[in-house]
Amino acid sequence: MQKRKNKKGKSLSSFLLLFLLLSLSLFACKNKAKEYRLLGIEALERGDGKTALENFNLALEKSNGQVSALQMDILAYKIEAEIQLGNISDAEESLQSYKTLAKKDLPLLEERIAGKKLIQELGTALNDNKLEDAEKLLSEIKEKGLEEDREYLFDAAVYLEKTAKWQEAYEAFQQYSTRYPGDEDAKRELSFLKNRMEALEKNPLLKEKAGITENQETTETTETTEESN
Repeated sequence: MQKRKNKKGKSLSSFLLLFLLLSLSLFACKNKAKEYRLLGIEALERGDGKTALENFNLALEKSNGQVSALQMDILAYKIEAEIQLGNISDAEESLQSYKTLAKKDLPLLEERIAGKKLIQELGTALNDNKLEDAEKLLSEIKEKGLEEDREYLFDAAVYLEKTAKWQEAYEAFQQYSTRYPGDEDAKRELSFLKNRMEALEKNPLLKEKAGITENQETTETTETTEESN
């Protein structure tokens, strides 16, 4: 009888030890998930969507597939990162997963996705030199309160450049580069605009011509607006 009791005692001890180890493992994973979550948020706030997304994915992995408030929070941030990167199809897929798991909507993120689509349309319009379309999209994006979007800030500066508003474009790219110092495209634009303005200052004829171009574009835009009204 004593031996049977000892066996039961050992089995119970082994079970408790296993339970303790599993609990510690889950606790460690949860802490790691929180750590990756914070790293992702920091990256998101500084406009580094790629690093943010990597950390949010790692955080979700460490959550061990448990449907919890923490996991839903991380998933929502992951959608933010995908939107910031312009990965709209991924963001929409992640949003659908969130709705299925959390059984609720995220209207603000849905609006962000819709707004990001407009910003991508703006980029396409600028690439195709459809400046009237770009102007309308700029206004629409502003109305939605998306002026702080990184892609929008860049495209808004490009619009100023394409409409020959050299000084305004230069200042816009300066502000953008201060905010996102690692953007090589912005550095190239700044260099081009700086050279452009220096050339205009040295050559009055070019400066006058640039001024005429701006006036012509303003007139054309006004005429187009009046015709549409």
